Amino acid sequence: MARKIEEIIKNAPWYKKIEVLRILQGWTQEEAAEKCGTSPRIYWNWEKGISYPRTLSRRAIARAFGVPVEEIFGSEKVG
Repeated sequence: MARKIEEIIKNAPWYKKIEVLRILQGWTQEEAAEKCGTSPRIYWNWEKGISYPRTLSRRAIARAFGVPVEEIFGSEKVG
């Protein structure tokens, strides 16, 4: 069962990954925004997939959640 969950998360879009990571941390969106160095509104837009974070923000997100950037965003070269 755990392996199946890992596969689902691995194949999820980046914005669903940050939602799952936030929930696993027990953070509100406001707390996640603060830890990622952004406003709650911008974080909400990221988590809903409305906007895509820039390079520095992607690094801040990964750092806040303690995972490599590639685990969340893949190896794409955007922004």
